[in-house]
Amino acid sequence: MSYINNFCFCSTVEEFLNISKEDWLSAMEENYPFVTPYELSRQQIEAWKDEYDVLHEQLYKAVNIKRAYEKLSIIFEYVLWDFDNENGVRPDVILLGKERIGIIEFKSRSINDENYKYVTSQAKKYRHRLLHNHDASKDMKISVVALMTSMKDYYQITGRVKCISPDRFEDVVTSLMGIDPKAHRDVYAWINSDYHFEKTIMDL
Repeated sequence: MSYINNFCFCSTVEEFLNISKEDWLSAMEENYPFVTPYELSRQQIEAWKDEYDVLHEQLYKAVNIKRAYEKLSIIFEYVLWDFDNENGVRPDVILLGKERIGIIEFKSRSINDENYKYVTSQAKKYRHRLLHNHDASKDMKISVVALMTSMKDYYQITGRVKCISPDRFEDVVTSLMGIDPKAHRDVYAWINSDYHFEKTIMDL
């Protein structure tokens, strides 16, 4: 079974903000077998609950500031092709607009010297796969955020990755999706994009 181009949930931001946590979790659980061969763990479900709570609160604020954000698409557990994993890799959340892609990777533990490199390298890998291998993304601006749900008042930039706590989301939403974002014209064409497979220095 091919898991590439599968996902657990996709909607507009507006639709996501109007779905209950229970219905959203049900959809995520139902579609999980289409994104991985592994069984769904309790730890993963708890992580999704955190994602829902944080995004509902922070995207609601963003939409109230700029109504254009509600027309963006939001995609959870989208499978990207990867050289090193036959089942692909999955960013937690993708915000998709006409010209921009925002990748949000959630972590429940605090960031420190021991896991800093892992968190940022994983997030950068997702950006790299979209930018260099995903045909529908190669001309788009791609920004990456690593969001630590257990931290407060944290904001650190390393390379192309912004590491933040949930309460600092307002500080990155514009850099993720722009001042006046436009909706993507064909989300499912983007989802079903072809890949080109040449390796780059990062993959050698």
